[in-house]
Amino acid sequence: MKFKDILKLVWALTPFILVVLGLLSIVVASFLVAIALGWLILGLALIVVGYILSPKQDKSE
Repeated sequence: MKFKDILKLVWALTPFILVVLGLLSIVVASFLVAIALGWLILGLALIVVGYILSPKQDKSE
């Protein structure tokens, strides 16, 4: 894999990386507020990441 291909891959994954970092910052902030709230937000963040990564069904018929 050439360096140019790696840069294209990183550029394509940039929105996903930013979403994950944003969710991570929210999780850390909620852990600082309360432990139970932190676990709740962590679970919700994992569900959101799973939804983003799940394969989408093609609706065209």
